[in-house]
Amino acid sequence: MATLTSAGLGSGLPVNSIISQLMDIERQPLTKLQTKSTEAQAKISAIGSLQSALSSFQARVLSLSSASAYKSVQGSLGDSAIGTVSTAVTAQAGSYTLAVKQLAQSQKLKSDVFTSVNSPVGTGKLTIQFGTYKSGDNSFTVNGDKGAFTVDVNSTNNTLTGLRDAINAKKAGVTATIVNDGSGYRLLLSSTDSGSANSLRVQVEDDDGNATDTSGLSRFAYDPTATKNLSQTQAAQDAKFTLDGIEITKPTNTVSDVLQGVTLTLQKISTLDSGGNPVSTSLNVSRDTSGVKKSVQDFVDAYNEFAKAADSLSFYNQEDKSSGVLNGDYVIRTMQSTIRGTLNQALGGGSHFQSLGAVGISFDAKGKMTLDAGKLQTALNERPDDVASLFAVNGVASDARVSYISSSAATSTGSFAINVTQPATRGALSGLAVAGSAFDIVADQNDMLMVAVDGASSGQVKLTPGNYASPAALAAEIQSKVNGDPSLKKAGASVTVTYNADTMKFEMTSNKYGSASSVQITSTGPTAETTYGFRVAQMGTGKDVEGTINGETAKGSGQTLTGAGAAEGLQLNVTGDTAGSYGTVAFSRGFASKLDTTLNSLMSDKGLLKSRLNALNQDIKNIASQSTSLNRRLEDIEKRYRAQFTALDVQIATMNSTSSYLGQQLSMLNNLASNNK
Repeated sequence: MATLTSAGLGSGLPVNSIISQLMDIERQPLTKLQTKSTEAQAKISAIGSLQSALSSFQARVLSLSSASAYKSVQGSLGDSAIGTVSTAVTAQAGSYTLAVKQLAQSQKLKSDVFTSVNSPVGTGKLTIQFGTYKSGDNSFTVNGDKGAFTVDVNSTNNTLTGLRDAINAKKAGVTATIVNDGSGYRLLLSSTDSGSANSLRVQVEDDDGNATDTSGLSRFAYDPTATKNLSQTQAAQDAKFTLDGIEITKPTNTVSDVLQGVTLTLQKISTLDSGGNPVSTSLNVSRDTSGVKKSVQDFVDAYNEFAKAADSLSFYNQEDKSSGVLNGDYVIRTMQSTIRGTLNQALGGGSHFQSLGAVGISFDAKGKMTLDAGKLQTALNERPDDVASLFAVNGVASDARVSYISSSAATSTGSFAINVTQPATRGALSGLAVAGSAFDIVADQNDMLMVAVDGASSGQVKLTPGNYASPAALAAEIQSKVNGDPSLKKAGASVTVTYNADTMKFEMTSNKYGSASSVQITSTGPTAETTYGFRVAQMGTGKDVEGTINGETAKGSGQTLTGAGAAEGLQLNVTGDTAGSYGTVAFSRGFASKLDTTLNSLMSDKGLLKSRLNALNQDIKNIASQSTSLNRRLEDIEKRYRAQFTALDVQIATMNSTSSYLGQQLSMLNNLASNNK
């Protein structure tokens, strides 16, 4: 019997078609799994788009998180050629008149001509000081706020180029340049800072023994009251202007201490009228709310975009029975309720505004966020600090001596009482009483002082010998030389030196506050026991501010108080100098901060979205595993079907063969019977 090579040949049945139909029925569970996998993939994609919408919304939220943005002001000048105006958040709105009479400028001095930039200049020392020269009485008063500095000139740098580089290397307020004027090379010295108090005095210790002639290093000597071996090409002068008729003089053309929070940069003298008087122009300072309004509107728009994205993924249409990919998914419901819950809750924290509705933000009947621009503008005009607290993390102090610095995640919202038991102080010391109407500094007797300021030690501070007409002039000399010491400048340490007429004592005070602030006299002389009352071992140390925030003892560091308990992490700057109550600080975490925290929680690695994505990805893995097992089972089922139908085919083929044989035999018998007749 022949072997069958194709299903159905023996039986004539459509075996492949039958098996295919049977396998279609068997594969129905696999089709359902594939449908579930496709749905899970679609949900993963939908949640991805939801995350994108949330991220865009969060970006708008963060644009509202800076408290300073709500206090922005802008300034303008009627005549923009006069100068420019910039403003800080502390500026107050107002209108003024401005007239500029004189611009500030720095002093410039030039040397005589040298034949080459490598011409020798001599050796010795240059000591440069800043001060005010008055031609009326031919006097030079040292500017104590500007440190003096000394330049050593030796065999390594005793050329015009070397001297220039040595002066510039000090970076101490004087710029040296070499100018070729056609006849030769000159050294040009320019005070970095403008103003009459920044005139220059250049004193020389010339190694040739003569500090005033025009030979050697003394060619660079310049004392406006005596030796003038340098020539002045530009005098130092102050800026002079009037504001609302008030005469004002400032050392620089950039003026930031006339109107609070307003910086004027003067660029041109005002036009004169027919009488020779400067014509005034307007100066306007107004609150700038345009940026905040745009940020709030962007916030509203971003929320509505997010809500629209969420609706497109979760809708259900009753008429055509269509629905979004995430319809009925708990992730949408939970997310929407969490965000709406954050937006609808009261702010707390003692803020004046407690809800978004107070500044014009609300929801309509369809859940769309809306903005009443007029209501927001009114709030920004009347209470900008409170609008800042409504949106941003912010602290508002009731006392001008207290300002909010920062907070931590542990700081609770609320209104905290501030009480100071010890104001911050600076390290200070007083010398012995020194009386007199004239004060002399004598070389190699009482012209040296060494100090330690805020932990940094000075080198030898050499005072300029001479007769000082007043104790204030001598105090300025001491302050200038101490603050000019390189070691102290490098450490950022400086002092203020004054003379107390009541006690007749010179006083030295560190410019830093707190326990890290200190002043100590480490050496005097060289032959005198004191240098105008200052004696060795005198020392003064400052104190950190001490007090309570919300009744809890706060930690003080300099002028900074850091709270504990409910106010943990709250940092405040306290500038007062008396003990007592300093009002309250209302601390709040605005809606921008709260919403940012909510959104971070939703999108974090352990948040709602990530958890849902993890669950969907796990579902896909489980479906893939089930599909693999089911495919293997289907392969076995198909093999079984084919084996069964092959056996049936063989049996039918055998029966057909037997039937054919029997038919042939019967036909032969019938033929034999017919022949025998």
